[in-house]
Amino acid sequence: MRTILPSNTNPALRKMARDIPISEIKTRRIQNLVREMRALLKKEEYGVALAAPQVGESLKLFIVSGRALARGSRNALDEPQDDEVRPHRVMPDQVYINPELIKVSRGKKEKHEGCLSIRGKWGTVPRAEKATIRAYDERGVRFTRGASGFLAHIFQHEMDHLQGILYTDKATKVYDEKEK
Repeated sequence: MRTILPSNTNPALRKMARDIPISEIKTRRIQNLVREMRALLKKEEYGVALAAPQVGESLKLFIVSGRALARGSRNALDEPQDDEVRPHRVMPDQVYINPELIKVSRGKKEKHEGCLSIRGKWGTVPRAEKATIRAYDERGVRFTRGASGFLAHIFQHEMDHLQGILYTDKATKVYDEKEK
């Protein structure tokens, strides 16, 4: 079983990820990678997405957690308000293979951001408010998905991973996680 590797011991995080040939999407190797990444993401209380480079695979693949999708529907607020109670919807994880960011809005907003490969740190990163991605799912079906708010933020963070960029490279401010 793979593990999420820390940035200081994972050279894949600083490489441009390679395309996965469409003919290989349904292979045992790629399907096992998707399954293991889903399992790793499910274990993470605060994890919302995971890119293949985070587990040492320099491939264009990321998964967005169903929990994040439920929270980050198109017009959802980035963070729930204190008095807000949201129904807990269960949604399946989404797999993005060979994703292309085909459109981002000009408008940017500073976002609070962390990463499973950089534990104990958070930062503020300017991100486009809207983003559209074209990719393949784990069955090899091509799709396009537009997003705003939280999900658009996730798309941009994960696409950076596939280009060898960490959020700390773009952050206007980085700070230590507060102890609970």
